[in-house]
This record gives sequence, C-alpha cells and structure tokens, in this order.
Amino acid sequence: MIRTPPADAPPSEDAFTAYAAPLDVNWSDELEALHEESSRDHFLDVWTRTALLDAIASSAPETILDAGCSSGWLLADLRERHPHAALVGVDLVAGGLRRAHRLVPDARLLLADVCDLPLEDGTVDAVLSANLLEHVPNDRQALIEFYRVLRPGGVAAVVVPAGPGTYDYYDAFLGHERRYGRGELAERAAAAGFEVAADSHLGALIFPAFWVVKKVNRRRHPHPTDEQRRALVQRDISRTSNSAVGALTTRVERALTMRRIPLPFGIRSYTILRKPA
Repeated sequence: MIRTPPADAPPSEDAFTAYAAPLDVNWSDELEALHEESSRDHFLDVWTRTALLDAIASSAPETILDAGCSSGWLLADLRERHPHAALVGVDLVAGGLRRAHRLVPDARLLLADVCDLPLEDGTVDAVLSANLLEHVPNDRQALIEFYRVLRPGGVAAVVVPAGPGTYDYYDAFLGHERRYGRGELAERAAAAGFEVAADSHLGALIFPAFWVVKKVNRRRHPHPTDEQRRALVQRDISRTSNSAVGALTTRVERALTMRRIPLPFGIRSYTILRKPA
C-alpha cells in the first residue's frame, strides 16, 4: 500500500518515513504551542473533527488516510472510533508528525506532499482532511491524488476555510492560499472525478460575528508587516477561548447536518465526496 521511499529521499525518523523535504513554515515554537493547545478542545475544531468522523460513521473503513494530520488530534479520534483500522497520516511539517507519533504511535506517518502521495492506487477506504487544501497551491492535484488512492466506493471528507471576503492577516500569516467560495471545493472535486454526496458548512450560527471581526481586521490592518502579523496572530490565538455558547451552536449544527440539512454559509466549508463504485 505504501511505496518505498526513493533513493534520494530525505532521511526518515522513528516517528515518520520521509518522501519529501520538510516544509519551512512561517511559525514558531511558541505560536505552535498556543495553536495546538487551543485547537485540541476548541468547540469549532472539535466540531470539525466530529463532522469528519460522522462522514464515515456508517461504514467500517479498514484503511483511513488523514491528509494534513498535523499534530494528530484527528488521528487520535480515529483510533478511538476505529480501533482496528490501519491509520495513515501525511504532512509536510516534521514537528507535527513527531507530536502525532507520540499521540498515536501505531499510525503510519509519512512526511510527503499531498500532491504526490506515496500510496498505491485504490488502497484507502477513506480520506479525511481538515484545513489542509487552503495551504496547497495546486489543490486540484491534491484532489486528484485523493481520488487515485481511494478504492472504488470510498469516501473523502474535506474541511477548508470558507468565505474569500474574510481573508485577512491571520490567513496570510498561516500561509493560506485562499478561502473557498460557496460550492468551489465541490466543483473542483467533481472535476477530479468525485461524486459530491454533501456540500455544507461548519460554524454557520456564529458566522455573522466571525464576519464582523474579519471585516474589522481587514480595515484596521490592511497591509501589516511580517512582524505585525506575527504579533496579531499571537494575540488572536491567545484570546481564543472555548465557549459554552459556541459548543451549543455546534450541537445544533450537528443535528441539522445529521438530518442532511445543508448550511449555506459558515466559517468552514464541509464537503463529502465519493469515488464511484
């Protein structure tokens, strides 16, 4: 299922097998610690992982790929929900893969480009991806790769940031190539061969407040320097807090989603795809 690394591949580690050079991210250990701690139990990130897990709840996938696994929070949830499945995590950030290995030591972790996955054709039952494709310049090629490695009838569930008009310094600092317009991801996935099973959003009920904050950010800080961006992002992550109201809104959204009621807008786009049997 997993290809042998080429002779010129970078050195692998105990935590992962390397197929590409690690990504040089515009980040820091301090920001990483803040971001990872906030994303572990923040209501929107928990809802994101729950939605991805729900997408494959009715099946019993034997092999699951987490594309853009980062520090492994989704892999840990997958291990709990699917204790016997073979888990594969792919990322280009070596530090995240090392943390994921400590969290889920039995997962196969690959330092690789999602536009050139080191997996054989048709060997994966499900592909899950949270907040990855917005970092990929050629997201169409990544979707083609998701399609290639899936078995016929397999499911891909993808979450990406929504709302091009809310792109601000935070997105720029994190290296986001884009935020996705309504239906944009579904259209690109269909062009790659997928059937679109569902196209909805997450964070719809709090989107109005999010929209206002993003618009204020764009007006107050239209052209920040790199150092200003770093300080603003650190401030924003530090202010990120879990919210009982936020958690309640995600429970309402999940109830609507389980009834297959699509949410036409939101903070994140949530798309479920199938490879034709």
